[in-house]
Amino acid sequence: MGRDNLAHPPYLPSVNPSLPVPSHPSLPDAGLEGGGEALCREWFEAYGTAVYNYFRFHVPLPDVAEDLTAETFFKVVRAAGRFDPERGTAKAWILTVARNVLADWRRRARLRQYVAIGSMHDLVYDAPSPEERLLKEEEVGRMLDAVATLPAADRELIGLRYGSDLAVAETAQVLRISEGNVRTRLWRALNKLRKALER
Repeated sequence: MGRDNLAHPPYLPSVNPSLPVPSHPSLPDAGLEGGGEALCREWFEAYGTAVYNYFRFHVPLPDVAEDLTAETFFKVVRAAGRFDPERGTAKAWILTVARNVLADWRRRARLRQYVAIGSMHDLVYDAPSPEERLLKEEEVGRMLDAVATLPAADRELIGLRYGSDLAVAETAQVLRISEGNVRTRLWRALNKLRKALER
């Protein structure tokens, strides 16, 4: 696989859960001018699923992912005035907030970072039969087992790029590294993942 072909490796299953996005967190005024609340609601509707999927990739239970998603958007509301569109996309900024929320949760919970596939019953697949859904779950389980063997930095990179479906530029913004560095690190991480899947 070449470095330019980082869209979606064929050995990395596409996980597109059909999940209800957690209900809107209450959006206090928080000093936002005029359309601030509407903007935050728009962000929630546009990026709530990406944030939830990011957390679901890292935490053991759907309820925890929902709570962390709500906490993220509460912080986004409070900090909305600090968002600068000239520094990057809203999606990347919100995922940066989500990364900080996850880091705080990990410090508080002191839980392992790997999520077992058996705890991911909330993932729904558009497969025509139960057998195909089971095969997809097994494929995702193999992938998560392989991802768990990677260093934390590689897991984070793969989670942002494929779990939250961030573009390379947005991933670079969240991680505060260059796009070239994202491509190089992602290329290396995906090679490690491919080798782990081949074992």
